[in-house]
Amino acid sequence: MNRGTMRTLLRRRINEPIADNWDDGTLDSLINVAYVLVQKQVRKVDPEALLAWEYRDTAVGAVWYEKPSGTRGPVEVGLKSSPTDADWTPLTRKPYFLARQYVSTPDTVYCHRGRYIGIFPAPSQAVTQGLQFMHAPTDSLALDTDVPRLEESLCYAIVVWAALLAKGESPEADTKDAVELQRILGDIPFDYGTIDYGQPLALVPDVSDARGLYGSSWRNDVDTGR
Repeated sequence: MNRGTMRTLLRRRINEPIADNWDDGTLDSLINVAYVLVQKQVRKVDPEALLAWEYRDTAVGAVWYEKPSGTRGPVEVGLKSSPTDADWTPLTRKPYFLARQYVSTPDTVYCHRGRYIGIFPAPSQAVTQGLQFMHAPTDSLALDTDVPRLEESLCYAIVVWAALLAKGESPEADTKDAVELQRILGDIPFDYGTIDYGQPLALVPDVSDARGLYGSSWRNDVDTGR
């Protein structure tokens, strides 16, 4: 379901098939606000559901590199120290006051500083796409052909939430929309989280600490049947 389709459905929900109170631009803005709100609900269940990879060229002696647009913070920062490196080496995060002391160590670290990532010590070679950001950006829809990076049913949750936002500007009751939205959002754990249809995790009970947890009296009760 792309943005154009969602806007058509949204117009039906607000009983305005022809633009009157809300023009297309306003509805597109409401759709994007609703999209952000749905993404937040998904991240409550699975913080890594919407990962993205972006890259920066490194420069000799350059410490600071701007974070990707819309990022909520990196999951991992990787570095290629040389153009011949086959892969990015994950860096350890340090607070700025410690990271800036790494000036001549072979162990490169990174830190946060506002909109920037600091690399210490600074790269000694310029590498194209030398810095890799694995991060969780807040996605948005710029074109009518853009499709949300969500499970299909949640695309309709965006429509319903956008309708709630639109009706917040009018005296019309929104109870029906609110109930429907909660019903759709309540199914998020069935599509996100630790679920793995291919290789489900085996449940392995561990009772080796039973005596330590419950004391010898619990063990005696079990042994004697009491």
